[in-house]
Amino acid sequence: MPHDPLHTPLKPRGWRERLRLRASPALVAFAIVLVAAASLIAWAWMQPAPPPRPALAERELPPRPAAPSPARLAEQTPAAMPAQPQMPAQPDMPEKPPAAAPQQRHKGGSRILDVSQLPDENGAAPPPRGNTVTVDIAGQIKPLPPAPARDLVENSRYGPLPKIGRKGRRPWRVYARPVPAEVLASPRPKVAVIVADLGLKAALTSQAMRTLPPQVSLAFAPRGNKVRALGRKARRLGHEFFLQVPMEPWGYPAVNPGPDTLLASASAKANRQRLLRLLGRAVGYAGIVTFAGQKLLQQGEALAPILHELKARGLLAVDDGTSARSMLPDLALVVKLPALRADVRIPPGLKQEEAKALLEQALRVARERGKVLAVISATPTNIEILRQWLNDLSLDGSVTLLPATALARLDH
Repeated sequence: MPHDPLHTPLKPRGWRERLRLRASPALVAFAIVLVAAASLIAWAWMQPAPPPRPALAERELPPRPAAPSPARLAEQTPAAMPAQPQMPAQPDMPEKPPAAAPQQRHKGGSRILDVSQLPDENGAAPPPRGNTVTVDIAGQIKPLPPAPARDLVENSRYGPLPKIGRKGRRPWRVYARPVPAEVLASPRPKVAVIVADLGLKAALTSQAMRTLPPQVSLAFAPRGNKVRALGRKARRLGHEFFLQVPMEPWGYPAVNPGPDTLLASASAKANRQRLLRLLGRAVGYAGIVTFAGQKLLQQGEALAPILHELKARGLLAVDDGTSARSMLPDLALVVKLPALRADVRIPPGLKQEEAKALLEQALRVARERGKVLAVISATPTNIEILRQWLNDLSLDGSVTLLPATALARLDH
């Protein structure tokens, strides 16, 4: 009878056959990974623990090479050992600068020695001479508030003009560099300096603003298109400033101090229009400084209306001392206009010895009368001599440097 597989009874399958039928590639891969992980764990567990690492203090450091002896150094030839330059001993410096006196640098500022260490309007005495340092004046000053104040400006066809504001606020007081009342009452001699004729040469003007202490007042000639910008810059650097007003000198018009010169022969209306055109050239100034004017300042009838206009606008008038017969101080008392007159005037074109002698004269006046106002024309020689003179005063410490408006506050 032939073999019929369909009628052959089924036999039970062994475990090898069942495993062969159920195995799949994924299952085989999983099994391999599982076996490898178990082997790695067992190997790591059987490794011996590493010895403990010694502490830093117990480590053996390589020996430092011994310093050569003086005899050995003497044997070195210049070719083998070049001589080192001797450096001066440096004093011990603190790790950080004192928090009370941070030093800031002003971009583009000039650096000078000790000028700002004069006893200032806060009454601070200069430091001892041995502790003087080179400082940046512009980095230590406090800028004056921006100008003009809204209630102190009048828009006109001549430009923005100063005026008396709310509650009698006057520009000469609002735009002044502030000075504490107790400093004004101090018996220490007081020195005020106005540097005039600025704004005509950019480099010289920048030198004066950046290298002189902010207690020095500035006066700008009303020419050019940058007077207003120069005034803003001066206030940012802490300087109060004035506007120079050209007045008729002897020999006019051959001797001409500039456009819109106030004339002794002009009518009050014509001089007022000229004055307003000059006042509209800038904003934020405390007052005016006379320029030339030897003839006009001696003509009371022509000068009085000008002083009335300045008073009505709340300004301070400064006579620069050009004319020995000027009527401005006496007429200002009659008009009740706050005014100052220069005790010492340092014009351009002087030799160094002459300019120094006039500054020493100003110092003598301050010690005799208690105060002095010096007006110095801006020239390279005068600015440098003034800077050195102020440095000498900083070491002396017996006088106080004040802005010009502070002297006017003593009398008004």
